[in-house]
Amino acid sequence: MSDERDWSTPCHTYSLRIAAKSWRQIDRACTRSDTIETGGILVGHYSVDQTTAFVTEALPPPCDSAGGRTWFRRGVTGLRELLTNRWNSRMRTYYVGEWHYHPANIVEPSGTDLSQMYAINADPRYHCQEPVMIIVGKPANDKRPVRAFVFPRGVPFMEFQESCRNDAS
Repeated sequence: MSDERDWSTPCHTYSLRIAAKSWRQIDRACTRSDTIETGGILVGHYSVDQTTAFVTEALPPPCDSAGGRTWFRRGVTGLRELLTNRWNSRMRTYYVGEWHYHPANIVEPSGTDLSQMYAINADPRYHCQEPVMIIVGKPANDKRPVRAFVFPRGVPFMEFQESCRNDAS
């Protein structure tokens, strides 16, 4: 999980570009968590036409987060100030979604995962009409399984597919 990755929905309506630094942040947090679910928020920006999310940071779970082998609740402590600082910085970035670790080789979104993403989509406090969710699993054969989704307002969620140029990474 070290290279920048590009993803697109099958209909090419939405795209996702994740910086190498963000992959390293997720990988370190998952490795530390080992057999316990964890997660955090994705920070970045959208293209002018709102069709591409650029993830520049994958933040670790806030200190009030909690998790077990089959569940995770992301906390909120410090996020408002952190996101305000990112918004007010010279290189303005903001909340674009969530990342989540399942300590298994199969990374299937749970009903809870899906309902939380729809709730984020509908909550005006997030200011995010197309939130992204990345689910990462426990490595198998030295490759960590990953799935990514977008939740556009008013339509069913869509799964991203990684572009071919990065399949070897």
